[in-house]
Amino acid sequence: MVLEQPWPAPDRSLRDLRAEFVAAIGRVVGDSADIAVSTSGGLDSLAVLVNAVRAFGDERKVTAVAIEMIDDRGRSNVPVIERVLRGLDLRCELRTAPLSQRPAGRPQWHPEGPRLDALPDANRVVAELAHAAGAEVILSGDGSDELLGSAQFLTLELLRAGRWRDLLGYWRDHPGEHYSTAKLEAVALRAAFERKRKRAMLYLASSWPELCRNPSHEFLREPYRGLADEWARSWIGSLVAMHEHHHATFATMDAWSSLYPHQRLRTPGLVRAEDPFLEPGFVADARRLPLHMRYDPGYPCAYWRRKSQVVKLLPAEAVPYLPTEKQIFSRAILDRVDTEVLAADTLVDSGILDAGALRKEIDPMVATRIMEVELWLAEAIDLGYEIVD
Repeated sequence: MVLEQPWPAPDRSLRDLRAEFVAAIGRVVGDSADIAVSTSGGLDSLAVLVNAVRAFGDERKVTAVAIEMIDDRGRSNVPVIERVLRGLDLRCELRTAPLSQRPAGRPQWHPEGPRLDALPDANRVVAELAHAAGAEVILSGDGSDELLGSAQFLTLELLRAGRWRDLLGYWRDHPGEHYSTAKLEAVALRAAFERKRKRAMLYLASSWPELCRNPSHEFLREPYRGLADEWARSWIGSLVAMHEHHHATFATMDAWSSLYPHQRLRTPGLVRAEDPFLEPGFVADARRLPLHMRYDPGYPCAYWRRKSQVVKLLPAEAVPYLPTEKQIFSRAILDRVDTEVLAADTLVDSGILDAGALRKEIDPMVATRIMEVELWLAEAIDLGYEIVD
């Protein structure tokens, strides 16, 4: 069931990916006359924006489009974007809309399934801003964290590269998820001496414990809950087998699992949508980068050290204007969960979800997924589709 290719052997001649990234932007832009870049103020979308303006700003109109959001510390993301635009004197218009703004139209429905993004309405507003600016393509920074982020389990990679002096900084910059960093890195080192299958199973137990112990959510009704459990067991077995036969270290398994499976978001309508970080040629190049190079202790803040390969995609003169910490918008996103949609009348009436279980406390991110599926199914019925066994 795992269809994606295993992680390739590293190319130790690679040092940075900026030339490949600029080429990827050129390939996804193609012959589009005008360009928009969806910009959150994070390093990923800023890397796309700055390189797009540098590459095409003299011959095509490039517009930055953004939803203004207030982060969990009460700060807007718009000044972050404006600081980069002013600091580099980029020839680029910035168009913004508040998160509270509702789109004029609905996100484009597609028969393949719902858009699994946290803010489908906000992304439709971004598309409307881009369309109003005359853009024929809208670019995003999606996929950067998954492809280039410095994640857990790099201790062995750093040791093999002779970078033992960087270990303390690396451990300090990577707080463990599910377990402490010390425990996770120790298990990864010990696993290098285990049998291949046990190594793969230890990786899943360390990085995805919820897959190892949690059944499907109780709000799923039978037979769907049993089918979901059966599918999950089959997929996990396939994943273990793939890691067993193709990946020798936790770091490689984690690099693969960070990127795959990955659903590229389809356009919410009006304007063609592209993700330069997920352009196939760039993905192929980035996958060959030695994993230890994703962490660079030479930068002054943890945000840059963990995203060093993204910082290196930007010209050196951009560095003084870049944000030094990642803005978190969890409150803003969760405030957009529509409680009426979460009642999931269509899913309940169709016998897929249990109304009583939905009234219990549900993880907020799971709630957004329920909302997205409910909206997709309700619109499918409005379009004339029928639910059949």
